[in-house]
Amino acid sequence: MRARSLKMQRTYRQRRKLVAELLAERPVCQRCERVRSTQVHELRSRARGGSILDEANCVALCGDCHEWATEHPTQAALEGWLLHSWETPT
Repeated sequence: MRARSLKMQRTYRQRRKLVAELLAERPVCQRCERVRSTQVHELRSRARGGSILDEANCVALCGDCHEWATEHPTQAALEGWLLHSWETPT
């Protein structure tokens, strides 16, 4: 595996800090609102032009809801858990 560049190392340090802050601020899953949030999901993926450092592009989800959003992209998009490149996070 290739080593990360210094720029990517810096980005992922910032990402870890953002994830810790979001999970502390939003301790309950934003989708099911029943269990503890443990993961941060990007509404717009990096492949679609999203930023992993933009707090407006991130939601705190439990593992099950994050897996569901990944495995059911059409339904997740209809419910607002995935955005297309032309949509803006609210």
